[in-house]
Order: sequence, then C-alpha cells, then structure tokens
Amino acid sequence: MFGQNNTICVAGMNKCSIDFLEFISSKISKKNILVLPSKRDKGVDTWQPSLRKYAKKYKYRIVSINEVYKIKNLIFISIEYDLLIDIKKFLSKELFNFHFSLLPKYRGCHTNFFQIFYGEKISGVTLHKIDKGIDTGPIIASIKFRIAKNTNAFKNYHKLMSYSLKLLKKNFKNILNKKYKIKKQKLKKGSYFSRLSVNYKKMKYFKLKKITHEHFNQIRAFIFPPMQLPFLNNKKISDIRYVKNNIKINYD
Repeated sequence: MFGQNNTICVAGMNKCSIDFLEFISSKISKKNILVLPSKRDKGVDTWQPSLRKYAKKYKYRIVSINEVYKIKNLIFISIEYDLLIDIKKFLSKELFNFHFSLLPKYRGCHTNFFQIFYGEKISGVTLHKIDKGIDTGPIIASIKFRIAKNTNAFKNYHKLMSYSLKLLKKNFKNILNKKYKIKKQKLKKGSYFSRLSVNYKKMKYFKLKKITHEHFNQIRAFIFPPMQLPFLNNKKISDIRYVKNNIKINYD
C-alpha cells in the first residue's frame, strides 16, 4: 500500500467507475477511499452495474460533493461523473478527469457518439486536470486505439471503458506522488458538444434510397442496443457493416 496520507474520491457511475474503485482499493486502504456517485445513479443495476449499489455492498463511504469540497489532502478522480463541479470550493488542487476522447477534440457530451458519427479512425481516452471549463484542463496523458471500420457506438464505448482503466493503471502512482507533467490544450483545434447536441429519439430515423459511406457512419453511431437502435425506412437496424466493400444491414 502507498499514498496513505491521501484521501481519494472516485466520482462517477457505471462499470468503469467500479473498475477504477477496485483497482484503487488494491493500492490504497479502503478507509482512505470515498465514493461520489453520479446523480443519475439511483443505486439500481441496469444494463450497467450501479456504483452506488456496489459501494454500499462493499461498505465504502458514500459522500456528497459538499463533503468532498472540504477535504485538504484530496485526490479527486472523475470518470463519467454527470454534474459540473465548482473548483473554487475545493481545498485541494488535485482534481482529475478521464474523458472519452482525445482532447481537445470532442469536449463535452456524447463523445463516443460523435466520434463514430463523423467517421473517426482513431479514438482514445484523455487524463486531464479539471479546471473551470468543461474538459478544458491541461492534459496529463492519453491512450489511443483504432476504431475498426465496422465498429458501432456500443462496441466502441466498451473499448473506451477498457482503455480508461489502462490509462489509470499507467498513471496512478504519478498522480499519488504528484510527479505528473501537464500540457496545455490547444482549444482552437478542438471541438465541443453540449447535452442538447443530439436528439436520439428524433435523429435515429433515416429515410434513404441509397446509403453512402457518410450515412454508414451516421447509422452505426446510433447502434447502442441498451439505449436505442436506428431505423432505416421504418425498419429497425441491429447492425450495419462492410462486407467486401459492400454495405450489409442486419434488421432487428
């Protein structure tokens, strides 16, 4: 065990936050770990496990954001946390976020969706310090992976979760020991999307006579079975892919 003088708060939801919690627990005593579940985490497992439920089951201390603000020797680690925080209220400056894109591109919301929608060939996760902006803080490290031609949003999301844990494991000791280096983001070369950038209920319907490669990317961005599937000419699509340079569609 190391870093026993630090209190670590894992803020977030879903499987990736539980993976983070399990890894950190292998390095730090449980008494030094706090859990801050996202607002949307109601303590019930859905297609994703609940961080709140997991923390209760294994007797982690669950806290509110106002409690976290008051802790001096705090390391705050955010992974899919769904509320904005006020950095001015923190006594600590060690505030970190794991963001599901290669910053400064795709700051904000719906990062996985837009990377598929716009046909990106490379995806990744960025570890950055939290500042007063939305995903604008200086970058500590990132990890990249290729987006296969037939990867849909659901498959890519699982890779983002997996690679976020790899990024944490690679950088955790440096975070604890404050031996990380930071690099300012070039925000003018990036992009930002708000929560209102996508209306999944309306945008998932496609009326097309011919499917172009652009349409192919757009359709696979909506393939996320636990949440929604796209429709092409009133038929629900379960998968779309290239087979020998031809687009093949599977209908649900």
